[in-house]
Amino acid sequence: MTDPEREREIFRRRLLGQGLACTPIPASGLGRDLEFVSGPQGVDFARVVGIDNLGQALRIALTTLLGSDVFNTEFGFDGLNALATETDPILLRERVRIAVVQVLRRDPRVRRVVDVKLGESALQAGTPASRELNVTVVFETVTGDQSTVDLGGTR
Repeated sequence: MTDPEREREIFRRRLLGQGLACTPIPASGLGRDLEFVSGPQGVDFARVVGIDNLGQALRIALTTLLGSDVFNTEFGFDGLNALATETDPILLRERVRIAVVQVLRRDPRVRRVVDVKLGESALQAGTPASRELNVTVVFETVTGDQSTVDLGGTR
């Protein structure tokens, strides 16, 4: 890695942060568990840095009910209100889309949202897939990188 590439990577890590790595719990689909790694000093927490850290943080925010985190009541996704109250399928899709955009706009590491796609069968009342929501969000970070968060089949 050359010096300019190394400096850019350090810049990305500083702006996009680092955190503990979490993996989805397969049985629940929504729960998360911390990851551990073994090394020469023993077992330690696995970490995510840069764009991976931001992607993980957005996935967690999009699968957490807004207000359910007692330490940060402004954290999470407000799409459940739309799902519970909206009867018009077109308005429902737009309210969920807006709720997704609001999650991304609250994160200072996201410069702009490029695209939000909701799965075609999602949000159609009475269909077997109506409880599943496939969301794909393309966004640009403050470092100028473009990234995608894909929540396939979130219940």
